[in-house]
Amino acid sequence: MSDLMQTFPIRRIVEHGPGVKSFYFDKIFNVEAGQFINLWIPGLDEKPFSVSSITGDQIELSIKAYGPFSKEMMKKKAGDYLGIRGPFGKGFSFHDKALIIGGGIGIAPLRILAQKLKEQNNTFISLLGAVTRQEIIFSSWWDSLGQRHFTTDDGSLGLKGVVTDVLPEILKMNDIKYIYAAGPEIMFVKVKEMIDPTGIPYEFCMERYMKCGIGICGQCVLDGSGIRLCVEGPVLNKEALSGITELGMKHRDASGRRV
Repeated sequence: MSDLMQTFPIRRIVEHGPGVKSFYFDKIFNVEAGQFINLWIPGLDEKPFSVSSITGDQIELSIKAYGPFSKEMMKKKAGDYLGIRGPFGKGFSFHDKALIIGGGIGIAPLRILAQKLKEQNNTFISLLGAVTRQEIIFSSWWDSLGQRHFTTDDGSLGLKGVVTDVLPEILKMNDIKYIYAAGPEIMFVKVKEMIDPTGIPYEFCMERYMKCGIGICGQCVLDGSGIRLCVEGPVLNKEALSGITELGMKHRDASGRRV
């Protein structure tokens, strides 16, 4: 890990659909599946993003346009220089007979997880959902991995609905020993409610407003647990998640208030 900000050029950009792109940089550090980096646009802001893949000698960041920073990222071109520091945080552990659950742009950090699981010959099933097919990034790549299930709100890919509509049947028909999830927190609430009675262990990749990335400012501390998401997270296991009292609540803004 390096907290030293350095600038690097964007090597290439892949557009997945309206407002969803992947940005590739030289592999300037080793990164664990689930860890994040801080990306800096000079004169604008600095924001955390999960690394979504390591492809050869490049790292990939997959970003969806939400606010001013990510919308500005959509204007960037190959060759533009951006600041990078990291990687930060704690990543996923690896287990066989796993189920990967992803929602929206939360699918991004699950791509590198799937790569690592495959490299270690661990078997897994993927359950991925989004509003439209364009937001299930790398859908053809997920297809190539074998067992996968897609859901979309509009029915444009896979089952019309959400991932939790499919989850009970997958758990019933498969010998699942471990579950990974990343996506909107309201999805976590429902997934947790459904899998806690089964006793299956799990890890969720969480998201909060982060500033320093090294555990000093306290901005990303989770209520009820004292966990600093940038240090003890962003990946939290079942035991760590059991102490959090704000799961599913609206996130705090830069001032620490819930909006």
